[in-house]
Amino acid sequence: MFAPRWGWGLGSLQLGQLQVWAAEAAGRWACRACQTRLYGSGPDERWPGSDPEVSGFGPAGRTLKEWALLSQKLHVQTRGGKVICLGTVYGNIDICASDKSTVTVDKLQGSSVNISTEDGLLKAKYLYTESSFLSSAAGDITLGSVHGNITLQSKMGNITVDSSSGCLKASTHQGALDVYVSQLGKVELKSHKGSILVKVTSSLQAHLQLSGKEVDVNSEVHVQEMAEAHKDDGIIITGLMNQANKHEKWIKADAPKGTVSFRSQSWFQSLKLQD
Repeated sequence: MFAPRWGWGLGSLQLGQLQVWAAEAAGRWACRACQTRLYGSGPDERWPGSDPEVSGFGPAGRTLKEWALLSQKLHVQTRGGKVICLGTVYGNIDICASDKSTVTVDKLQGSSVNISTEDGLLKAKYLYTESSFLSSAAGDITLGSVHGNITLQSKMGNITVDSSSGCLKASTHQGALDVYVSQLGKVELKSHKGSILVKVTSSLQAHLQLSGKEVDVNSEVHVQEMAEAHKDDGIIITGLMNQANKHEKWIKADAPKGTVSFRSQSWFQSLKLQD
């Protein structure tokens, strides 16, 4: 299944598909769109500017609704169900999924993206945004390729980013961080009680500040002007990769109760292709 796209000249009409599954206890899900038309697959095919509701679910009667959306702003709320965005969804996106609701996204593209879950997985393959804020209380955050200014927060879950291009700020209280940096703006990573794994391309220019109970810099990574300092029960390592400017591009990783591991990884390896 896919999200169709149509365009006319320089001004294009962009449509994406949204599928929502909601359990009986979920109550309702809301899709409010500013300057948006919703094209449904049911008998009534148009509800311009409406707030459709899905109800009457059960183990024997699960209902699936598909919507094609032309949107400048999309707001979705669900409790106990699933939010799945197939293909590409364009516009400013706001998704709030409570309880054990999960959010799965193929591709989001817009100026602003805000997604939050409580105890469910938050997963996105591609994010192309000027500004994104993704958070989860206890669920994991798993991202593929992200571009722009991205902020990620989780209290109990793990955070994984397969490829980051731009500015990235990620923090978790008890979980672990696993991040691959392909192109760098500013990267700030913190795990209060977990560990951090940072992977970079060998040609990346970056100023490094790595601090943790233990810090492991792989010998394949060539760091100039490396310095080591001890503070409290931890260690701080600083240095430069490929003559980077200290004030323009930097990676800061802090795991006061865990280990910060820093190693080189090629772009091809980041694709995680199976043999």
